[in-house]
Parts: sequence; C-alpha cells; structure tokens
Amino acid sequence: MKNGCPHGLIGPGQSWGDSWGAPLAQLTSAHGLLIPTGGPYLSPPPPLLFSSPHSRSPFSIRLAFGALLKEASRPLPSALLGSASARAVALLLQLASARVVSSSFHRTAVRIMEFDERCLKVQDPKFDCLLFDLDDTLYPLSSGISSHVKTNIEAYMVEKLGIEEIKIENLGNLLYKNYGTTMAGLRAIGYNFDYDEYHSFVHGRLPYDNIKPDPVLKQILKNMRMRKLIFTNGDMIHAVRALKRLGLEDCFEGIICFETLNPPCLLTPCDQAPEIFDIAGHFAGLGSADDLPRTPVLCKPNVGAMEAALRIANVNPYKAIFFDDSVRNIQAGKRIGLHTVLVGTSQRVKGADHALESIHNIREALPELWEEAEKAEDVLYADRVAIETSVTA
Repeated sequence: MKNGCPHGLIGPGQSWGDSWGAPLAQLTSAHGLLIPTGGPYLSPPPPLLFSSPHSRSPFSIRLAFGALLKEASRPLPSALLGSASARAVALLLQLASARVVSSSFHRTAVRIMEFDERCLKVQDPKFDCLLFDLDDTLYPLSSGISSHVKTNIEAYMVEKLGIEEIKIENLGNLLYKNYGTTMAGLRAIGYNFDYDEYHSFVHGRLPYDNIKPDPVLKQILKNMRMRKLIFTNGDMIHAVRALKRLGLEDCFEGIICFETLNPPCLLTPCDQAPEIFDIAGHFAGLGSADDLPRTPVLCKPNVGAMEAALRIANVNPYKAIFFDDSVRNIQAGKRIGLHTVLVGTSQRVKGADHALESIHNIREALPELWEEAEKAEDVLYADRVAIETSVTA
C-alpha cells in the first residue's frame, strides 16, 4: 500500500511520480502486460503493450492511464479510476503511442467515460434470473403426469400408511390445500415415513414417456441470455428425468428441489409416531387453519421456503421472474418481490403480472427480455464506432 493505493497504484488527484514505486517486472505475468524490466517507472515510462487483446484487468487499465498522464503531465481524474473497458485501454494506448496533445486526450477520455457508463447500464438489466416451476409448467397438463402423481400418492396413503380408502380423497384435498403438498401435510399431522421411499413410490412409476421432447422451448430458453433455474417441490431424480425427456437438461444453471430445502439431516423420522391429528374433524368443528400443526417440510407456497430457496441460489427477488402453474405459488412469489407469470391460462389473477396459455408464449408476453438484449448490442456497437472514429479522426 502506497499513498492509500494498493500496490502503489495512482490515486485520485495524484500524478504518476507521486505514487508509483513498485517494480513492474513483478507484475507482468499477473496482469497480462509486456513491460520492459529494470525497475520502477521514475522517468517517462516506456510503451505498455497488452499481451492479449482480451485482457480486462482494471490494474492494467490504470497502468495505461498512468503512462498517458505522464505524457500529459496532469493528475489522474478520479472519475476514470474505475474504468474496466478493454476497448478504453486499447484507445488510451493508441493515444499514448501517438503522444497526442492534452486536449485531445481529455476529449477522448470523456468519450471513454461515457462509453463505460453506458456499458454499465446495459450490463445491469431489469431482470437477471428466470425461475421455472417444472411439472405442468415446462410441459403441459395434458401429459397426464399430474393425474398419475395424484393416483400414486393416494395408493401410498393406503398401502404404506394404512389410511382408510374412503377417507383418502377428502384428506388429500385438505392436506394439499393447507400445506402446499400432500407430503408436507402428512408429516404435519403426524405420519412418519422415509422421504426417499415416498418419492420413489410416487414418481418412480410415472409414465415419463408421456413427456415429449420440446425443441421449440429449448430454443426459446437458449435465446434468453440470463440465469435460468428450476424451482420445484419434486425430488431431484424426478426433476432430472423430466428435463431429460423434454431435452432441456442443459438449459438451466441448477435445480432447486425438495432436497435443496430439506437436507437429509433435518428429515430423520421420529422413533415413535405421535398421535395423528384429525384435520378433517378439526375443520368439521369449525377449527381455524391458524391452529393447524406445523409441517417440518419446506416447500412452495410457504413464503419462508421460497425465501430460503432464493438465498441458497443467490437470487435477488426484485430482479427475477417466476413462472409457475399454481396460483398459490404465484401469489406467494409476489409477496416476496418476484415478478410473476402464471402458466397454463391466459386469465390473469391477483398476484400474477402476466398469464400465459403456454410456456411457448414467453416472448409474446415478455418482449422486454429480448428487447433489452438487442438494445444492449446496439448501444455497444454504436458507442464503439463513435469512440474509434474520434481516435482516428
């Protein structure tokens, strides 16, 4: 640290000789520069050359500014210190080698500052992450997968938990309505079971062949140049199988699933099953949902579960778009700040910013996702031409 600047870098308002004292030979390999060895710059600096046209080191940029400013005998403008544009550096080096006059330097420096500012704007889009539910969102309800899941859950309740078949439909509806998933509800009212066994029973016998490859959706997703994540209540094995059937296994950065929010260490069943809470009797006696036992399972639409998922995935809810076929999940997403898209209907509901009949209609409903990318490319191209013209003129 020298004069308040790491490694003796030039600080705001300082001239080259005020701050530079480190031998540059030690820094060449780390910062992509080819610099003559022999000690620090204490006299007019030799030319600086990039060893790679792709070098973007802010350190290297400051070296280039310093060399140019030595020629101009002026202190370094503090506004230029943060520049990270490789093109800006290249232009400065051209100016330095040509030994342009001070006024020309400052005119071009202003152009470069404006260019970097515009770059930052286009690199900071309104949305930077897309969260997609999986089942009945990325593939249609008509696949029949959901109806098979319901049938398998009911079979599990009868065969594995010993629940009377006559009670299954009403109990299943109450659990799903109040806990988000039947599994979460079963755990809440006192049933203990192995989670992997449950998922294997419910998902292991699904007709995955009903899910067809979707090259159209794949192309849509590939064209959306931002983070894309799956956010499902299902287990990882099911999510991976479904994505492979769709041909979308390489379209997403990651999968937020049951295991993400419910690590095995938190799911150890009790040695003795507690007394089963009579949820049907509770509501028959005009009981309140607020008095229901809590579930140890985290899943949508629980707001705490959704907030935990975003923290784990490092997603800013105010810069993310959430696609789901469940109205409850969409409304929960809206409560935590997500921009929401209800999939499977064109009818918007409270909490949904958009509604899509099909996931294929993303571009029609959210054209700004494509417009932002196209605008960014146009801005960068126009500014590049403007800056290069000012240098060659």
